[in-house]
Amino acid sequence: MCRGTALYTHNRLEAYQEAMTSLSVIIPAYNSADFLGATLTAILGQSTPPSEVIVVDDGSTDETQDIAASFGSPVRCYRVENGGQGKARAFAIGHTTCEWVALCDSDDIWNENHLERRWMLIDCYPDADFSYSDFRSFGPNADPNHTLLQEAPAEWLEQWVNIDEHNFYPLKQPYPAILRFNPAYPSGMVFRRSTYLKMGGFREKYSRWIAEDSEFTRRFSSLADVTFIGDSQQTWNYRRHPSNYSLIQWRNFEAKATILQEHLDLGVVPVEFLQLTQNELERSRSLAFDQAFWGKAYDDANRMYHLLPRHSRSIKRRLRYMIARLKSKAA
Repeated sequence: MCRGTALYTHNRLEAYQEAMTSLSVIIPAYNSADFLGATLTAILGQSTPPSEVIVVDDGSTDETQDIAASFGSPVRCYRVENGGQGKARAFAIGHTTCEWVALCDSDDIWNENHLERRWMLIDCYPDADFSYSDFRSFGPNADPNHTLLQEAPAEWLEQWVNIDEHNFYPLKQPYPAILRFNPAYPSGMVFRRSTYLKMGGFREKYSRWIAEDSEFTRRFSSLADVTFIGDSQQTWNYRRHPSNYSLIQWRNFEAKATILQEHLDLGVVPVEFLQLTQNELERSRSLAFDQAFWGKAYDDANRMYHLLPRHSRSIKRRLRYMIARLKSKAA
């Protein structure tokens, strides 16, 4: 039975308060002056605040560093040469003092109980290595009623998720589950620093890749005996911009395929899931081609068609490829 509700009893209060001091929040920030203040205000206003907040100014040309510095303790700000979000996160985690690390992007907003829910989850599942929660979207391009778990295929929920009385759920077999649908976005992630170091952390090579955070999550999930726990309750808010990569769906599918190919080539994929990963790689490339065609990105559709295996080149896709070639030549 989950022990989370016992956090609030008198005999657990001392241990609970001690646990609250062992979490660092990591924020990579590049030209984030317009949004960083609101993000930090939400973090420092948590019902169970973190012990430290580390902002890495990734070579900004605006007032990002000044805004971070204006908050004072427990916010610490470092400035580095621009190298991308992954490299900035790795730098920040290298300067943490806590076992637990929470990520937050510089423009997202946590609900007041975000960290309270994270600690309740850890108390319910003390063997957790990696946790995450659902979110709502906001901003001019957002549907305010949208949550990430709404996108999960019904069969995915049935196969991999069993939600408990507190709306938490151990993710059964994290690698194949996340292979099909990834419910973990950066601003909802909390993980053990010791497990992070074991899996190799954020790697500079991927820092500028589209969906570099997805590469991190997939590699984390490939560890043997790793425990992923999700929270189906919405505890944070994802800001959508016109420049969000997520607004161009075919790029997401192509990025996923690129990451899966990389992991196959490097031997990251667990042996028992090699064929499943190859199948998902081919599915992602096919979807990338289809979405690029319907999005009228004809040059990209032409390029991606040549990456499709022959058995994925259906009659419909061949016709689309011919149309894309004609459209590209006419442009």
